[in-house]
Amino acid sequence: MATRRQFLGTMTSAGVALYAAPALARGYEEVELPTKSKIGVASTAMVMHLNGLGVAPAMRDDPVRYIEYLRSLGAGGVQHAIRKDLRQARAKLEELGMFYEGEAALPSHPDQDLSEFENSMLQAKELGANCVRAVSRQPPGGNRRYETFASLEDFRAWEAQANAVVEKVMPIVDRIGVGLALENHKDRTADEHLAVLQRYSSEHLGALIDPGNNMSLMETALETVTKLGPYAMANSMKDMGVAPYAEGFLLSEVRFGTGINDQKALFEIMRSHNPRINFVQEIITRDPLEIPVLTESYWKSLPGVSAERLAAFMANVREKASALPVVTGLSPQQKLQAEEDNNRNTFEWAIAQFGAA
Repeated sequence: MATRRQFLGTMTSAGVALYAAPALARGYEEVELPTKSKIGVASTAMVMHLNGLGVAPAMRDDPVRYIEYLRSLGAGGVQHAIRKDLRQARAKLEELGMFYEGEAALPSHPDQDLSEFENSMLQAKELGANCVRAVSRQPPGGNRRYETFASLEDFRAWEAQANAVVEKVMPIVDRIGVGLALENHKDRTADEHLAVLQRYSSEHLGALIDPGNNMSLMETALETVTKLGPYAMANSMKDMGVAPYAEGFLLSEVRFGTGINDQKALFEIMRSHNPRINFVQEIITRDPLEIPVLTESYWKSLPGVSAERLAAFMANVREKASALPVVTGLSPQQKLQAEEDNNRNTFEWAIAQFGAA
């Protein structure tokens, strides 16, 4: 077991956190590590630090240092695709007492070679993961249903192909024995997502529930979690702030306890179905997303929502509107600091809600 002095010394030698942790920069040997929370962090909440923004070491290139950095913020676990230094990374996770969930890229087509996916699952198993996060790939350049598909027919064609990919990889998943947590990724509605999961009896297929994503599809976080809860395997917990704009509403990850969703209550619904599920936070530091629900194009691939439901959703947006964070205009260093501050604040919230790990 590394001492605090040894742990912080390794961070100094790598140049990690000097740009983002003023307290550590003052004197590594004098700084107490913060209390460890019971929650982990998704890689999407750390994308600025993983990439470095051209002004800091890219933590994506050094998984061990990345794990150490997350622990220095108070994280209790890691959800990330680790592809190198697997033994060292697992040893560091065990040394720091942190849980690990992997990530695996699903093929975009059922006829695609599956070796990359299989290797990702094997790497996750070697790292001690009980599950991996996976997303059904939309067409190149696409990430959100209402921006990607020009018609319901286009979406249904993609959906059939994406479901066929899940069917194709499940024998690999079952053989390796690491769970595949399929995320609701602004693609399928909760009902459509549920239909995929119900096609299989495998204990190794479940849902990665993102309470915020399906708000962009006019579902409340409570609706999404309640429907997908029986299949809960993993999560991307995020509190959401909203505000109206000319074409619909703005949707933004905000610090826990300041948005419109009760993160602890949502997690407890998941845990009632799966007592072993980890809490993984995904507060993404970025500008608000525009959800253009008042435009004709938004509805081309998403029919069936009544005018009454839209009116009620927008009324709730107006009632609960708040000022939303914006990162445009910040320097790279300021963006890195904002991301760190958001994540550190979330771990402090978790300790207040769930106690220390």
